Amino acid sequence: MPCRISRKEEHLNAPGAYEPELNNVRGILWMLAAVTTLTTMFAIVKQMSTELPVFVVALARTFFALCMLTPWLIRNGRAGIRTTRHGLHFVRAFFGITAFVCVVFALEHLILADVMVLAFTSPFWSILIGAVVLHEVIRGRRVAATLVGFCGVLMIVKPQGGIEPAMLLALLSAVLTSCAMISMKSLSATEPPTRIVFYFMFFGTLIMLPGAILTWETPTLAQTGWLLMAGVLGAVGQDFLARAYDAGEIGIVAPFDFMRLPVAALLGYLIFAELPDPWSIAGTIVIIASALYLMRRGRIEQRGRR
Repeated sequence: MPCRISRKEEHLNAPGAYEPELNNVRGILWMLAAVTTLTTMFAIVKQMSTELPVFVVALARTFFALCMLTPWLIRNGRAGIRTTRHGLHFVRAFFGITAFVCVVFALEHLILADVMVLAFTSPFWSILIGAVVLHEVIRGRRVAATLVGFCGVLMIVKPQGGIEPAMLLALLSAVLTSCAMISMKSLSATEPPTRIVFYFMFFGTLIMLPGAILTWETPTLAQTGWLLMAGVLGAVGQDFLARAYDAGEIGIVAPFDFMRLPVAALLGYLIFAELPDPWSIAGTIVIIASALYLMRRGRIEQRGRR
């Protein structure tokens, strides 16, 4: 990941020097690889969260990913991490790592597929946060699609039977992820991608350190291996994701991100013998349909503005 991004960063000051070669088939294949890799990471995290304290698992995730950035850091030195926006980097890391911790807590008590679906509702929360914080205008059709998406959430949460606290944590993770993405959107105007990733992992490690110390349990050699694998898969999965959006058109590639939901259901069944109930399956279909419609409306509105 660092090598590829670094080459692109070298051309940031040379307009037009980098022109991505669009290939939608390649972009779709990268997206499927990213979906499989990242969902496998969450399956490992789910298992580790039953054996080790949550903060230890989260610390290992950020620390091992940070270690993978060492070659980039050595190559670029202080120039690579020089920034005047430390505060916003910290805010983004706080939102992102807290979202990850919420997911880990939720994975302890919910099936993998339900957690992935609920955490995947971040597009709906982004619309609401954008309207409140950034004063963005929400058009009628987007409001309707967002409301339909939240109906899908209710089908999974099933409030008439009592709301499971772990489901609220999964939803909170989606809200925090939306806040992190808004922060990253602001950072990306002045900061290169690898620098953003570095500060996310760096501040994330510092944020998790006190909780990990207070609840520390030394992982066994086997557990350390699994945690290392989770960190590697997380970093590699993010690289695959970047390659997917680099290679293909976002409107064609992005919908394949939803493949993580059936992949999560399959891994949940094969590894943990988990089966979603009919309401969860129906809610998942509603959420996917609503999110796809929002993507389509976004493309239409963007075309209209052009």
